[in-house]
Amino acid sequence: MMIEIEPPFLVIKPDLSEDDFYRLAGEDSDWEYIDGRVVMHSPASPRHERLFRFLLFLLEGFLARRGGGEVFGSRLPMRLDPGWSPEPDLLFVRDDRRHLIGENRVEGPGDLVIEIVSRGDSHLVYREKLPRYRDAGIPEIWIVDPIRGEVLVDRIDASGERAASTLKSGR
Repeated sequence: MMIEIEPPFLVIKPDLSEDDFYRLAGEDSDWEYIDGRVVMHSPASPRHERLFRFLLFLLEGFLARRGGGEVFGSRLPMRLDPGWSPEPDLLFVRDDRRHLIGENRVEGPGDLVIEIVSRGDSHLVYREKLPRYRDAGIPEIWIVDPIRGEVLVDRIDASGERAASTLKSGR
């Protein structure tokens, strides 16, 4: 019996070990490993993909000109601990931390993480991922929220303090 699920959706399978996740999840799996659960998202919307492409283009262009690191798209896990391997929409790792980039994942926090909020996952992004990214010490986190028309920029400033600001669109 096949159950039809209309997007937006978030399917969560609890109680899977990290070893099982990495054994079962292939390169083309649409899963993340978050808090010992496998999380599957709805297919991306055209708006999500356009924002993703735009941000990837900007970051790639900046890095091509200035260097300093490597940016990855949404299929590379970032292992924060044995129960958390989220796959942010965009992930940047500085050159001096390239040793963290492994065969199947980044071993530890990236230097910039960007999440693009979709209709089916805003709770996951704001209530679960953002606090974990902060706890992991990720220096800069962007939450791009086309639904609210804003970008939350959460970063560690020059004094070492974490500060957040929200940029609103001029719609």
